[in-house]
Amino acid sequence: MIPHSPILAIVLPLLGGFLSPVIGILERKHGWRRATGIFALIVMGVVCVVVGSMVTDVWAGQFIIYELGGWSPPWGINLAVDALGAQMALMIAGLGILVVLYSLSYMRDETGLGQFYALLLIVIAGMMGTVLTGDMFNFYVFLEIMSVGSYALVAFRRTPEGIEGGIKYLFIGSIGTTSILISIAMLYGLVGSLNIADIGAKLTLYSGNVPPALTLAFALFVTGVMVKVAMVPFHTWLPDALTGAPTVVSALLAGPAAVVGIYWVARLPYLPFGMPVGVILVSLGLLSMVVGVLMALVQRDFKRMLAYHVISQKGYMVLGIGLGTFGSVLGAQGGLFHLLNHSTYKCLLFMCAGAVLLQANSQKFDELGGLGKKMPVTAAMFLVGSLAISGIPPMNGFVSKYCIYLSGLELGQGWITAIAVVVSALTLASFLKAFSSVFLGQLPGRLEGVREAPRPMLISMAIMAAVCVAIGLLPAIGFNIVGPAQAAAENSVGYITHVFGENYLAAGGMMP
Repeated sequence: MIPHSPILAIVLPLLGGFLSPVIGILERKHGWRRATGIFALIVMGVVCVVVGSMVTDVWAGQFIIYELGGWSPPWGINLAVDALGAQMALMIAGLGILVVLYSLSYMRDETGLGQFYALLLIVIAGMMGTVLTGDMFNFYVFLEIMSVGSYALVAFRRTPEGIEGGIKYLFIGSIGTTSILISIAMLYGLVGSLNIADIGAKLTLYSGNVPPALTLAFALFVTGVMVKVAMVPFHTWLPDALTGAPTVVSALLAGPAAVVGIYWVARLPYLPFGMPVGVILVSLGLLSMVVGVLMALVQRDFKRMLAYHVISQKGYMVLGIGLGTFGSVLGAQGGLFHLLNHSTYKCLLFMCAGAVLLQANSQKFDELGGLGKKMPVTAAMFLVGSLAISGIPPMNGFVSKYCIYLSGLELGQGWITAIAVVVSALTLASFLKAFSSVFLGQLPGRLEGVREAPRPMLISMAIMAAVCVAIGLLPAIGFNIVGPAQAAAENSVGYITHVFGENYLAAGGMMP
């Protein structure tokens, strides 16, 4: 492992974000083409190397504890990296570099690129911090860093749609983060600690006798997390934000940003709150799946349709993790596997939509058609993503959805499996309609001059499509990633003992 990898994974994009405006000034002064974007790409390349070195050690069986300032927890702040955090960090880094590569062409004619890449890198730093930190308050700090940067990115172009989406995201997102902050304050009042492992150990003292304050803290935390995940009925910010944002930002929020909320959905059931988390997750997952896909079916805007499918697909993830709390390992792994798959094919689909918008200057289905003749590579990539999100073999989406189907049957809840299958069928119908509206049929006269998307965009899309096919044909690749992550999520005792030592729990949550 590269020395200091956990903190470098956070600091490098943060430092790159602060330097980006300086690179932007030099780019304008000296006429350097794409200098700021290339700088961001280099930063993300280094971050990928750092995260890769860390993840390799975690997969080899290590649990990485990084103490900031040399202070041991619970008095000091620490970063704690287990297999679950490693999966999330790897996804953020890998998807982040592809989003930056895609942006080199998509944002080429924009002004203020120094500020754009500053915000983009700072958001990625916030994402990294939320999945690597071992401290609840610092989780909130990193979540706010990610959120504030995201609000600004949504409204970056200052279009009416972008400003509206950014403001709605700001107000609703602030409700979520405020709920989380109040929950953390209440937990601190109950147990006197902000360290995640320390809180987990001390909450076991309330087993069987849960005070009302803990119930309220749990409810507030779940509410805040569900706002960030955009589960129904907390979803209203997401369609406007993803539709009004530059497509690069839409891909970032649909892919890497999805990791953050689902990370805490996976952690939440195994913190000893003593609450029926599984019932809540299964209920919200099913509701989001159904509402999301039904809303997507009636959309006439390319990106807005994709936004509602984000809600629906996150429902599958939350459902799978919820089924895992009832003893279905297959369900928990299916939920985490679906996050891995969703982040790839959803980024791919938004990138395809962005390519169409950039070249045809429209994202309305009624104004498009016949683009398969002009943009054959984009059409092929969109078809791969459409089959993947619909759960059609041999694409990766089939494997994770099939795990969730089997999980419902395993628990004797065939009706859950039936709903999941019907939602997949409706998803396929929605994407067949979208593919026909955009790439088939008569080409409007105003689109005769349309050309294929620029090469950097196609490279990012091709890599995403290749991952969708590779994991679909070789699902062991995905299971080798999500299997250890699922085991780590369930092993809350192991998390605590790795942070404090084996004698900590035996001492009743007191340092021996």
